[in-house]
Amino acid sequence: MTAYLPGQRVVLIHTSDPYTRLRPGTHGTVRRHDQHTNTVAISWDDGSTLAMLLDAGDRIAGADMPSAAEDDGDHRHGEPGRTRPDSASSRQDGQVAYVAELPQCTLHQLRNVAVPARYDAALRHGRGWAYLCEDCFTTHAIGLGTGRGQRLIAGERPGDAAPAAG
Repeated sequence: MTAYLPGQRVVLIHTSDPYTRLRPGTHGTVRRHDQHTNTVAISWDDGSTLAMLLDAGDRIAGADMPSAAEDDGDHRHGEPGRTRPDSASSRQDGQVAYVAELPQCTLHQLRNVAVPARYDAALRHGRGWAYLCEDCFTTHAIGLGTGRGQRLIAGERPGDAAPAAG
């Protein structure tokens, strides 16, 4: 289960409440997350204070993580130039990306803990994408492959080294 922290920015993905004026894409700020009932109290930017009942089908995502509906295939999370897919693997199954340096696990960053990420992956239940460490990948990701996730490897892709000047 994803933990939402007070002050965290979120975006509405879906609500089953037929009477709300909230629409997918509306942003808000988490006030409280009751993990026992999986209910997130949110102050929405439009002035509404509707809580999201995650176990009843309401869906939100961290505002810094694109949702599946917003996904344009670029999963760098606002960090230009960080992820470069391995061309051979990407064509086959999209399971490997080479990066200059490993980013931090997005979920650990929410708790102010620095843990290197080993994956860039979609989260379960349509909650967006995140950089994930090994433990968070096992718990929160849907897997590897195109549209699912990729393993991050620090360094140059084999065969990509620039030729020596001579």
